[in-house]
Amino acid sequence: MFKRVGIIFSGLLLLANVYSQNIVSEADAVSMAIKNSRNISAAGLAILQQKQLLKSSFNLPNPEVFFESPTGKFYTGSITQSIEFPSVYSKQYQLQKQRIVLAEKEKGVTENEVKFQVKQLYLLLQYASALQVQLYVQDTVYERISRAAVRQFDAGQIDYLQKTFAESQYGEIHNQYLQSQLTINNLQSQLQYLTGLPDLFIAEPLNQNPLSDFVITSDSTAFLANPSIQIFNQAGIIAQRSIALQKAKALPGLALGYFNQGERNTPIGNRFRIGFTVPLWFGQYKGNINAAKTEWEINKQKINGLQQQLSVQLLQANNELAIYTQSLQYYKNSGIPKANEIINTAKRFFESGENDYINYLRNINDAYSIQLKNLEAIRNYSQALLSINYLTGKL
Repeated sequence: MFKRVGIIFSGLLLLANVYSQNIVSEADAVSMAIKNSRNISAAGLAILQQKQLLKSSFNLPNPEVFFESPTGKFYTGSITQSIEFPSVYSKQYQLQKQRIVLAEKEKGVTENEVKFQVKQLYLLLQYASALQVQLYVQDTVYERISRAAVRQFDAGQIDYLQKTFAESQYGEIHNQYLQSQLTINNLQSQLQYLTGLPDLFIAEPLNQNPLSDFVITSDSTAFLANPSIQIFNQAGIIAQRSIALQKAKALPGLALGYFNQGERNTPIGNRFRIGFTVPLWFGQYKGNINAAKTEWEINKQKINGLQQQLSVQLLQANNELAIYTQSLQYYKNSGIPKANEIINTAKRFFESGENDYINYLRNINDAYSIQLKNLEAIRNYSQALLSINYLTGKL
């Protein structure tokens, strides 16, 4: 037992020497990735753009300026300003305010995607690092067995098959150990690129006991915080505002002007004119109103479709969470204790001469396989939980 602890401790020291980078927490990695994301920066500019367009809500048409000779004796200037029904401008303003909210919701979707991507990579890096430690333990044990087998074969104490089997088992594990380092390097590089850190960093240790009292919600309320659902809800509000705007545009407008149609000395008060526009071509207004209503109906169907899609994904994630919860409970209560018992017993039998190299390696292979499956179950459980939080907007 003490030897095995020593091997693990030596492995950790080796990894600490190999990786001289700083440890960065998941929360810090996510925060830095959000600050470094070009897509989030673009989403922020989109919000600014919609705020800038708020001033154009009161978009009066340009005044008309003429110089005419109403009596044929002199020229006089005139100016006419047309305006739509006043409620049009208030509704345009309200509509633009909702478009700003939509841009903010779209930024929320982008941030959610960045969080999910970084958290996934961070989890994979944690798993890869834990796997490397486990493989280092095996690699150390198998290397020692392989060298001992070669010595005993040279001394004529074991046959060629046992020596070759020991060497092949060590070669396989050593290859997996080297591959784990490549995987870690790749994940570190991806995270470095996303976070914008100048140097590689290592993740905090993988939580070996991630089981939690997670409450699974499967009804439609589960997606209220989902950023994509919030976008469609906001689009529905915009569609309703658009309907109100199109109806307001169908109302008569006003026209105000200044023009002297009489003699040069006509009183100032008689030079002003006022009128109104007649929405004579009602068909075009009706078409715009109906199109806005259709847009609202389209958005409702899209929300229902997205909720249907998310429900299927949530059911799958909940099922995976239940499966890996069962697996982790098994490994914690039975699998890992039995694996450790197999390793200790197999070693004792081998050292007492009751087992040869082939049986010994086969026994500890099975035990180490259980330990590796436990790590996989931890990763898969954490991934399922991450997916659920992503779908429900709780990252």
